[in-house]
Amino acid sequence: MDIRRVFAVAVCFTLLIAATPTATAYKGHQLSRNDVIDFTLTDQNGENFTFSTLDTEVTVVSFIFTACPDVCPVITQSLRLVQEGLSPSDAERVGFVSISVDPDRDTPEVLTEYTERHGVSWPHLTGDKEVLTDVYGNFGVLVDQEVIDAHIEVNDDPTVTYVDTSGNVTELMNSPTGWELHQAMAYGAGWDINATNSQYGHYITAIEGIEAPSDYSWWWSLLVHNESSGAWEESSVGIDSIDALEHDQLVWAASNANTSLLHPPSEHHPTMQVLFPDNTTANHTIESMNGWHLSMGAFAGAGINTSMPVSQYGHYMESIDNVSAPSDFSWWWSLSTWNSSSAAWESSSVGMDSLVEPTYIAWSPNSTNLSDIPPPGATLRDEVEPGVCNDHGWEMGSGDSKHCMCDEGYEWAENDRLSCVSSDPSAIDYSVGHSTITYIIKGMTPTVAWTGDSWRADDFQMDVEAVLGESSGPSDNEGIPGMTTGLALSALGLAAVAIAPRKQENE
Repeated sequence: MDIRRVFAVAVCFTLLIAATPTATAYKGHQLSRNDVIDFTLTDQNGENFTFSTLDTEVTVVSFIFTACPDVCPVITQSLRLVQEGLSPSDAERVGFVSISVDPDRDTPEVLTEYTERHGVSWPHLTGDKEVLTDVYGNFGVLVDQEVIDAHIEVNDDPTVTYVDTSGNVTELMNSPTGWELHQAMAYGAGWDINATNSQYGHYITAIEGIEAPSDYSWWWSLLVHNESSGAWEESSVGIDSIDALEHDQLVWAASNANTSLLHPPSEHHPTMQVLFPDNTTANHTIESMNGWHLSMGAFAGAGINTSMPVSQYGHYMESIDNVSAPSDFSWWWSLSTWNSSSAAWESSSVGMDSLVEPTYIAWSPNSTNLSDIPPPGATLRDEVEPGVCNDHGWEMGSGDSKHCMCDEGYEWAENDRLSCVSSDPSAIDYSVGHSTITYIIKGMTPTVAWTGDSWRADDFQMDVEAVLGESSGPSDNEGIPGMTTGLALSALGLAAVAIAPRKQENE
């Protein structure tokens, strides 16, 4: 089917660092460990790059992969702010290096496009897997190719980012119920359907002027397809309780009609059929999803009320969470789309009905600075229910695609992606979930590590300047001696919002 199912990002790779968060002048985690061993890789220009030849006193090293649509761009842009915030004299003393964890895809050409897109020019390195394996070990990085591949396969699942009038940001997955699917079908087919919303949900009273009689001699019955028996059967739940991602084939049938006249379900597209009392039928298929479908499904799935009336120009956003734009148009709800090439939000030039197969869209007051809206995937973590993922993560996806986003220091249990277990009994759990790591290295010695992608560029810059200001000898701020062998495990999962559309038959 074309309606995309939710699948989110799992833990991408695990970093082993000797971290000792002692009381120091650093805002990040101070390290006490051996020097890294020199190495040579290939930069985005296709030229060999030897780490020790970087003629700077301090080097910032990050681990990224270009197919990551969320955390990696955030890290890159944050480091760009750090670089731009340094004084001219300090900038000459600080180098930046990014190392790919996905060499199969991150060729020099791909890395060139990535650096140009993000407006950075420091070395982005790739190379043969065998060479990179030694480099990862050098830094204490364990790369899990399986979850990187899984991340890339699903990096375009559709989401809606919602910015309220107070500036609060929430990213919503597309989770339509049967009722949203029904509305989309009825609108697309141009059917006149009357429905009543009771304490038990919506029920149909009339379709195309044919009203169910008050004596209940027949009624409009909701049918779904039983995959096991291959038959259309009366639904055990109401239209509001149906998961439209799981059941996208709906039927409204007069209870006294001959259901054997119904067509078999469509294998590729959401479909709704109507079986009238005289045994005539009508059907409609949604060939492709648009921005209205996505907006309905995302807001309804999150329990947020919206009003999206239709005009001669299509549907428009009248209110979100019962907040309506004023009649004087001093502000209005504005639609934006994510430009993956420039890694930025842009105001949509068309209405939501004209956005065909959208991936990431955002609704916000038109006064919102689009550069302040986080990229897709950056705000997907909601409050977690007790016991979910062993209390060490949060669930993403649905059905067979459901899996845990494990907190730092935890990973999937063997053959069980719905459990999070400790990666190392001696690990320090910083509780930073779905994060990555960036090193500040003095000479060849890793000195400070920053986990996560939510750190502030000015805080990171202060640590860079602090390392620059240190003498080459030991200081009172260095880590506790003897901790070089005490490795602290920092698990990182590069999150997702996104997210590649997946057809149900392939899931």
